Amino acid sequence: MNESLPQLRIRNLKKIYGENQVLRGLNLDIQAGEKIAIIGPSGSGKSTLLRILMTLEAPNGGEVFLEGESVWTMTDGANEQKASEAHLHRMRAKLGMVFQHFFLFPHLSVQQNLTLAPMLVNHVSPSEAQERAMELLAMVGMDEKADAYPAQLSGGQKQRVAIARAMAMQPEIMLFDEVTSALDPELVHEVLSVLRKLAAKSDMTMLLVTHEMNFAREIADRILFFDGGVILEEGPPSQIFTAPQEARTQEFLKTVLEA
Repeated sequence: MNESLPQLRIRNLKKIYGENQVLRGLNLDIQAGEKIAIIGPSGSGKSTLLRILMTLEAPNGGEVFLEGESVWTMTDGANEQKASEAHLHRMRAKLGMVFQHFFLFPHLSVQQNLTLAPMLVNHVSPSEAQERAMELLAMVGMDEKADAYPAQLSGGQKQRVAIARAMAMQPEIMLFDEVTSALDPELVHEVLSVLRKLAAKSDMTMLLVTHEMNFAREIADRILFFDGGVILEEGPPSQIFTAPQEARTQEFLKTVLEA
């Protein structure tokens, strides 16, 4: 990777569902190792951005560059063409994503949930996959549940396993989409503590869509405030939370923090 280039570069990104334009020409540069918290009202395009980055949704316009390489197009000689499935798969392998809902395989044990993809996709040996799985489960405080099945776990435990499973693929960038929003309030802290540890100890790039404002303030290098499909305001937590420039940001934060 060229060190002078952003790890992730987004230019004029657009996404339309029917008559609803969810992303309206989004521009964003993210440097390797940055921890980015994305906040804003529902429907402002936050989760859509993560899904496009993960190649789960195709944009209607604009470009995404990962380490200087276009994600959604390929160059064949002098011709630019739509990315092949193989190209998208190669791009996707550099990212990991954790969703609101855990999407664990119910018929597999916790450890098997972590070892399956590394063995099938990355051709890691079973012994290496199991060793890595146990290291990650220890990191998220779930090593004692390695032989349990998802149905035997609480929501917070499932989400911690989901985080470890995404990490098992050794991504360069991790995307977190409202990972605490489906949890009971008393379980939220255990997942946030895992994310705090990840942010503090890892040099991995992290993008986190979150409604946990104190958490965002604590772990983020930069806050992005989304509204109406654009980044209305961005800056360090100290600026966004204490002296936001935009009236809409001020209104949103006042509502959320009072709640």
